[in-house]
Amino acid sequence: MAVRDFLMALRRNIWVTLVAVVLTAVVVVRVETAAPSYEARSVVTFLSPQSPFPRNSFASFTPALVTMAEVSARWLDSPAGRDAVRAEGGDTGFQVVLANRGNQEQPIHDQPYLTLLVKADDPVRAHQSLLKVLGVLRDRLRREQSVQGAQPGSYISWQIAAGSDRAVPVIGRPSRAVLAVLLIGGIGALYAAVTADRRRSRRRGAPASA
Repeated sequence: MAVRDFLMALRRNIWVTLVAVVLTAVVVVRVETAAPSYEARSVVTFLSPQSPFPRNSFASFTPALVTMAEVSARWLDSPAGRDAVRAEGGDTGFQVVLANRGNQEQPIHDQPYLTLLVKADDPVRAHQSLLKVLGVLRDRLRREQSVQGAQPGSYISWQIAAGSDRAVPVIGRPSRAVLAVLLIGGIGALYAAVTADRRRSRRRGAPASA
């Protein structure tokens, strides 16, 4: 079918075209007026126990630190971890990402960095939820080492290596979303109009073939 044929199909099925236009317009309005989302993020680094000798804690990481970071990430991302955050009043929709120098197929986890990310419709809520996640992580780390019999002076700890003191708006690309909606709406209208034409032709041809 040529472009002219598609346009004629839309004209012949004006109600189908109008419904498609209205639905597309509704979706476009929803995209344009969608509430902004805010993101609070922190990157924490697991550190060895403090030593009386001067050293750079970030110069080298032991396997124990990497293991502790991985265990902590798995626990936070588990139902038990999310329940603990919920019990403290935080949102459970947070993300926990363990540093990976490889890829999804061949991950390389050799650095004790965790990225904690919380998204919410309210910036204060996002920031407060992030603080709750950090608090749960801190308590869990201390409790587990205490259960294992470690002395407080030999605890592995963590420190915020990067992050912001407030949630920031997540800036999307609404123009691309609108363009995609218009494209899908146009294709849907053409498909519906052509389908209506074919059904009408079949109904007209049915008595003749009988």
